[in-house]
Amino acid sequence: MLGARHLLLGDPTPRFAERRSDLVQWTDGAPERVGGHDVHTVRLVASSGLEVELLVKRPAADDATAAAAPVRRPVIVIAGGHRTGREAARLIPDTRGTVVAALSYPLRGARPRTGVEVVRAVPAIRDAILDTPPAMMLALDYLLRQPYADASRAELVGVSLGAPFAVIAGSLDPRFRRVWAIHGSGGSYVPLEHNMRRKIPLTPLRVAAARLADVIIGGPRLAPEQWAPRIAPRPFVMVNALDDVQMPRAEVDRLYASARTPKEIIWVPGGHVRSRPEVVHPLIELVLSRVLADDNGERP
Repeated sequence: MLGARHLLLGDPTPRFAERRSDLVQWTDGAPERVGGHDVHTVRLVASSGLEVELLVKRPAADDATAAAAPVRRPVIVIAGGHRTGREAARLIPDTRGTVVAALSYPLRGARPRTGVEVVRAVPAIRDAILDTPPAMMLALDYLLRQPYADASRAELVGVSLGAPFAVIAGSLDPRFRRVWAIHGSGGSYVPLEHNMRRKIPLTPLRVAAARLADVIIGGPRLAPEQWAPRIAPRPFVMVNALDDVQMPRAEVDRLYASARTPKEIIWVPGGHVRSRPEVVHPLIELVLSRVLADDNGERP
């Protein structure tokens, strides 16, 4: 009983550190040339056994000059929706001189599709949730070993599902100079219940399912508002949609209020982000423009 209680309610920080451990191996896939960029997959392995899959997109021009004078560029680690995973990097047509690395969530086995499969996969889902913040830090371990990465200009971007994990990883890893939460919110139970409304319209059943899921994943200890204050004195930026029905406004405000300065919230028109280029491009352009403006000294 005590072991189960600690698993669900204890401080997950020691587990995060144990799973992140040390990067002991990586395998780079064959690069492909896409619109002036080199795109390649990477498989990372930590000494703990944690495995992470990345897709890295960077300017192809670097290959011609790397031997003579390597160009060190800003690095942006992205965690998007669970379906998009590492392919989120492909939704960015032009990295504008930065290196973008998107990661897949470390869920072992096939993604569950039915209710029965979800129940059976609960232990794997819980492990994947707890492994995601370490996966983000392990991704940065790899990137900062590459000759094209500028260690002083690493940014962490969590989009939708990735937002709370980015807040956690960003709070723990000071190498990320800024943390972005795009279309995210605070809380654990409330967003779960809110997002179940379409599939479970019956309120008592939905409430019970959301509460059970929240306990199983250890939601209260992973709620991003518990971690956001630790990001300071590095900047924390939230980007939220004015018509987002998936992220309750009260929970959005809750996350923002929990963070310490420097912090900023940017409101954009539209609804919740989807994995479509016309929706993703403006959000990514906002991030890229800010990163490049800061590097050029255009902002105070």
